[in-house]
Amino acid sequence: MDTKESVNADVSVTAMSLPPSSGFLNELLIIRPREVEKIITDENGHNVTSLGSYPDSPPSNPFIFLKFQHFEANYIYDLVHPHLHDHVLSKQISDRIVVKAQQLRSDRSSDHLPLFMGVSVIFTRKVYKVLPCNCAPSTPDLVEKEAAEEETEACAICLEDMLESGFDDKQIYRMHNCWHMFYEGCVMESLNR
Repeated sequence: MDTKESVNADVSVTAMSLPPSSGFLNELLIIRPREVEKIITDENGHNVTSLGSYPDSPPSNPFIFLKFQHFEANYIYDLVHPHLHDHVLSKQISDRIVVKAQQLRSDRSSDHLPLFMGVSVIFTRKVYKVLPCNCAPSTPDLVEKEAAEEETEACAICLEDMLESGFDDKQIYRMHNCWHMFYEGCVMESLNR
């Protein structure tokens, strides 16, 4: 069973004006929660099933708090990049901060007030478990054979007869274009090994 991984970063920015008593500097708070999503797929990538997501271990410092003077993309990039160590992500965040500040200041007459910018960067690590599948071309003979065999179908992991066990369809996985069937519990147990 192969395992493949990918990481996605979802960036969102919120902003609000700070009261005049807070001083002249803008404030930036970046939070970086992490999560893991486990996914099962067949080797052809035709059938993808999410097994759910859960929080992952946070970075050593999940919060970045900065104070800064002005909203220029290069200036903000230079402030953010040493904390994130990722050129593309730092550029994306600094560009979004500048756009959000421009939107907020164009909507209000208080363009001289400092802003508080909140940035959420959710990192999702997707873990794909690729299950082998003996796929065959679908022909009328094979369809009839599969229908006849379905009455004596066994779990491909534990080999228990599925009809005799009394499990309902919600507890059984069937891979697309594949004759194998699996109990949900057996799949979960084999993935956790």
